[in-house]
Amino acid sequence: MAQLEFDWTMLESDEPAIDRFKAFHYANPWVIEQLVHMARKLKDRGVHHYGMRALWEVLRYQRILQTDDPTSSFKLNDHYIPYYAREIMRRHPDLDGFFATRRSEADKHIK
Repeated sequence: MAQLEFDWTMLESDEPAIDRFKAFHYANPWVIEQLVHMARKLKDRGVHHYGMRALWEVLRYQRILQTDDPTSSFKLNDHYIPYYAREIMRRHPDLDGFFATRRSEADKHIK
């Protein structure tokens, strides 16, 4: 789980959500890899649709168990969930339609 250098103060800024998502995504490429892996495992078990929020919470749980630093500032921001759902379905045709989505600001940026 490689993590690149990242300006964490940007997460607290007034930057547009898409810019914060892109910065986080770039700094943490393992996040999308894990989410795709988990979605494909479900699909291989016959699951046709699943919630990104559920996978996000599992990833959060796993991350807490894997870290040795309980004071780590690493966070999986809930605001990124719609962006990851759309980005995964866009990049991986086998997962297109796997996540249910509601109208979101992410629709303007990820198609």
